[in-house]
This record gives sequence, C-alpha cells and structure tokens, in this order.
Amino acid sequence: MLDEKAFIAELKKKVEKELAERELNELTFWKGELVKLSQKKAESLGSLQLELKNLIQRMENRTRILKTNAKS
Repeated sequence: MLDEKAFIAELKKKVEKELAERELNELTFWKGELVKLSQKKAESLGSLQLELKNLIQRMENRTRILKTNAKS
C-alpha cells in the first residue's frame, strides 16, 4: 500500500513536470512569434492589425487541434 502511494506520487510529479515543460515550450514559441511581429516595420496600423489577426488565427487553429486530439 505504501509503495503504491509512493508510485502514484512519483507518477503525479512526473506528469506535472512534463505538463509544465510543454506549457513553457508553447509559451516560448508564441512569445517568439510576438517578438518577430513587434520587430517588423509595419507600413500602417492596418497592416499591423492584419498581422495580429493572422497570429490570432494561427493560435485558434492550434487550440482547436489540441482540443480535438484531447477528445480522442
């Protein structure tokens, strides 16, 4: 019984660590995309808005894919 509890605690710790690493990777990726966008010379406010909309669309697509895969 004690070994089982220790195993579950260790497994939980590993899962939490893996999730934190994945979240960090995702945040790092999207931060990089925002940095690229902020460093671009925007021709106008409209072009910057279009770039932001494109980034938002990419994020929504990725979210939809992850949600679909989570249900499977």
